[in-house]
Amino acid sequence: MKIGKKGLALLKLWEQAPKGGFASVSYKCSAGKDTIGWGHVIKPTDNIKEPICISQAEELLENDVKLAEEAVNKNVKVTITQNQFDALVCLVFNIGATNFKTSTLLKFINKELWNKIPTQFMRWVYSNKILSKGLENRRKAETILWNDKNE
Repeated sequence: MKIGKKGLALLKLWEQAPKGGFASVSYKCSAGKDTIGWGHVIKPTDNIKEPICISQAEELLENDVKLAEEAVNKNVKVTITQNQFDALVCLVFNIGATNFKTSTLLKFINKELWNKIPTQFMRWVYSNKILSKGLENRRKAETILWNDKNE
């Protein structure tokens, strides 16, 4: 599967620059990492010249989303809806593929324990062991998308 329009819109909503929209110049995200575009964490191997234009931000986002899509496609062993896939890609984009692969959330999905999934999304609301209102709001939005039956 690939991320749909709803998922991409949700991702862009939560991966905005500090003043909104995409970030043409780097900034420190809440985890203290240098970030640019739509939530792209700058790696030492990246050759980014600032400021970047929106097409560069979109390209970085596309590449980052592919990694999240691959993690969901590889690890989810049961049939899920497009909205559920999109919600998971948004989550994985934020928490990383390794955290997703070892999560209770994934175990519950693969056991089809559907009623336990929303609670598992809401476990991912901490940054450096401190409750983050932003992450809490993001997880609520992802959970709403997960539960949305309108494809």
